[in-house]
Amino acid sequence: MKIDRAEIQRRIAEIAPVLERGARASDEARMLAPESMHIMRDAGMFRIPIPARCGGYELTLRTLADAVTTISMACPSSGWVLMVMGAHHWCMGSFPEAAQDEVFAGGGDGLVAGTLSWQGTATDADGGYRVTGRWQFGSGIDHAQWVMLGCASEAGGPKVHVVIPRAEIEVDDTWRVLGLRGSGSKDLIARDIFVPAYRAIGTRVLFGGTSPHARNHASNLYRLSAEAMLSNSVATAVLGSAKFALDKFIERTRERRAILTGARKAEHGPTQVRLAEAAAEIRSAELLQGDTQAEFDRFMEMGAAMDFEARVRAKWNAAYSAELCRRAVARLYSASGAHSVYESSPLQAAFRNINVGAQHASIDFDSSAEMYARIRLGLGK
Repeated sequence: MKIDRAEIQRRIAEIAPVLERGARASDEARMLAPESMHIMRDAGMFRIPIPARCGGYELTLRTLADAVTTISMACPSSGWVLMVMGAHHWCMGSFPEAAQDEVFAGGGDGLVAGTLSWQGTATDADGGYRVTGRWQFGSGIDHAQWVMLGCASEAGGPKVHVVIPRAEIEVDDTWRVLGLRGSGSKDLIARDIFVPAYRAIGTRVLFGGTSPHARNHASNLYRLSAEAMLSNSVATAVLGSAKFALDKFIERTRERRAILTGARKAEHGPTQVRLAEAAAEIRSAELLQGDTQAEFDRFMEMGAAMDFEARVRAKWNAAYSAELCRRAVARLYSASGAHSVYESSPLQAAFRNINVGAQHASIDFDSSAEMYARIRLGLGK
């Protein structure tokens, strides 16, 4: 069977009802429900960005983005875990082949959790590095087989990213949070773990899309900028939560009546205006993300690394699209009435989830806006 974008969407349509039913259980457990994880894995969701040479589908980032957004509409935590692991699986395409073969041994799913921010340190050692530190936001760690971590150098040298077996990592259950509770994004601890050199890559190389190993694939997929890809990935999950909120608001408003007068809320002018504006913001966010995905496609066709300006545009598109989604959901929530304060309310869940997702460092609004403006004004980096 040919695995393409259409086939992935067909599979998602099949599993979405199961994911939606498991969303509350995932939130209550503060980790993705085992059934939700298993059904995504069985449907091949985690193989979308895995290199073909390792048994993956090696599909486009647009395909992965669509999958994350659509699954996030059913269960935001499931979409978030797919987004994080999918990004890490894509990053593996730039690591040395020995690392790819080990992580995806026998055509496996890899299931790489972790966090790419440099919260720990990697010290040079004979044949590799010794890694120590604590990392926050290890989404999906409860189901992971491997962990990818960003590391600074104690000596002030170049930053690196490393991959470590899950069994060597300690997990500190700190994940008691406002939203995306089912993502299980707990703290990760490494205590002087040895990582061989083949399971590491320079951050500058990874983020710039210049790894020589990225050239050894059937496509140019892994020659894109990880920095741009990661920002766009986070925004696609936020978009899914916003689309979920819009659908639930429309569904609720169609049947809702004012308590004092019994008038239909659907006939209320201000409610209609809020709906229209929120829908336009969410659609605008989707178009901004589409522009970035078109840029990814263009650079893939050229087989060239993304230049700095293209990377800055991608990050700003991601940050602004996430902000549009956050604003839209805040507007919908404020118009959803007193019943939305209950935990059983889908609008309350959407409000919580999107405000947590939009806090991600890779889509920081202020820093992304400043960098974009500097480029447009000719001020350089």
